[in-house]
Amino acid sequence: MQAKLSMIAIAAALCLGGNAFLNTTVYAAHSDFGCGDCHAPHRAGQANDAGAYGVPLWNTANTADGLPAFQLYSSRTLDARDISQPDGPSRLCLGCHDGSYESSKMPSQAIFEPGDLAKIHPISFTYDSSLAARDGTLNDPLTSASGFGGTIDQDLLDEKHKLQCSSCHDVHSTGIGKYQLRWQYSDSDAVMCSVCHNK
Repeated sequence: MQAKLSMIAIAAALCLGGNAFLNTTVYAAHSDFGCGDCHAPHRAGQANDAGAYGVPLWNTANTADGLPAFQLYSSRTLDARDISQPDGPSRLCLGCHDGSYESSKMPSQAIFEPGDLAKIHPISFTYDSSLAARDGTLNDPLTSASGFGGTIDQDLLDEKHKLQCSSCHDVHSTGIGKYQLRWQYSDSDAVMCSVCHNK
């Protein structure tokens, strides 16, 4: 019975949009949309596919229209072997940030065109000890601290141990840096980059 009441309280907090459960507020541009655009307490993940994971309570409405085929990041030094079209939390982010959200309510600077993922840090790839060993310039995610109390794997990767948009961006808080980054960032300050990169 107590478990049922807990689930009802969580669902109520998500539905009402005042994140009593998270004890925080959705800040920045995401406050304009509320919880329901990303989360659905009822029938979460229905009409879902493997690329959206279905948890935690993903609202798949904004990915049901299908994402464009993105041109992906590549370089001669990229050692990730499973980089593919965005999945997991990144797929959810791009459900709006591909410009399809309600006839593109997104500001133009927040939209990723099909070729844009080739110009940014790669996402949706497995970041594990094997990749770190092959690459030689990455910290081992199982043993390296994230700066948030746990390891990189515990705090920054999704449940499939993949690096996603949410690894660097925190949509649930003000964050520290611009663009809801988890860290301050400037071209002369490599604190954010050095969490994963050791060169």
